[in-house]
Amino acid sequence: MKQSKPFLQKTVESVLETLPPVWDRIRTNLRVAATGKFGITLEQFHVLRYIRHGYQSVGELADKKQISRSAISQAVEVLVEKGLVTRRQESDDRRCVRLQLTVHASKVLDANFQENRTWMKGKMASLAPEELNSIRKAMEILQKTFTPEES
Repeated sequence: MKQSKPFLQKTVESVLETLPPVWDRIRTNLRVAATGKFGITLEQFHVLRYIRHGYQSVGELADKKQISRSAISQAVEVLVEKGLVTRRQESDDRRCVRLQLTVHASKVLDANFQENRTWMKGKMASLAPEELNSIRKAMEILQKTFTPEES
């Protein structure tokens, strides 16, 4: 289906004007709560999130965050000292050290993410069912549009 250029341009502008501030507010709410509960920096919070998402070594974290291994090592050290991350050496290669969230860190992150969802529900509670459905459909369309194609 061919779209008119002005309509397409207005849609692109609407997405660019809307999504960044909405996502920024959601992330800010999540980070403020997490850093307050853990007593950690924003950078350390990101390290926890990445470990949760499967980045299990200092090298993987440094590559993902595009920062030095020494900077990640320092953040990990603080998280280990706070009892939020553990290190485990691989039995077949002692140079390979795997990072893992502690049970406490996992529970606090779970609670934090749940609080953020509750906060979002509160923000959206006054919307009509049709509006909620429109948002859901728009998110599905955006996800489909911007999800990289598998080759």
